[in-house]
Amino acid sequence: MDRGDALTIIENSNIATIDHMTHINNLDSIFKYGLLSHNNPYKEIDISNQEVNSRRNKIEPIYNRNIHDYVPLYFNPRNAMLYRNQTMFKDSVVLLAFDKDLLLLKNSIFTNGNAASYNTSYFNNINNLSQMAWDKIWSRSWNGHEDEEFIEWSMMAEVLIYEKLEIAKLVAIYCSSNKSKQYIDNNYQLGNIEVSVNRHVFF
Repeated sequence: MDRGDALTIIENSNIATIDHMTHINNLDSIFKYGLLSHNNPYKEIDISNQEVNSRRNKIEPIYNRNIHDYVPLYFNPRNAMLYRNQTMFKDSVVLLAFDKDLLLLKNSIFTNGNAASYNTSYFNNINNLSQMAWDKIWSRSWNGHEDEEFIEWSMMAEVLIYEKLEIAKLVAIYCSSNKSKQYIDNNYQLGNIEVSVNRHVFF
């Protein structure tokens, strides 16, 4: 499949960016070393869920690598993980929005739900995007639905990038408050990378 056809499939899935959530205090190391997998030694504050991490300590079925050896990102970052982290860390959580062509990187894989779950499927073929439950993945909330658990799981569908993601692919940083935006504007020279308050994405 050529790049144009692949990007058309991605666009037809309404994917604008692919997003990683982190603590604002981790930006120094991210801009210095790139965005590294869960096992990286440089992050200052780990916002991951330790209980969930134990379930992510497993081998994915495509390249037979440990999930923790990948950088995790979301199609829809407004999910249960973001809700938990906003509750704990308030406006210190920021979203790093990367170019959607991450899906075309060698060794990238994506899932149809939370990678910590036993029933999640893994893909590395762009054509498999058509098998995704996008109506569920793009939900604004999982509460109040008959299939609440399925929607919550689907909203956490992931893109997994092996070992390291270069900052050159970063297109925007989304903040939940002006305080966070001002901190980033005052401390980093980011050129064409947009830094904005995006309350549509946050809770």
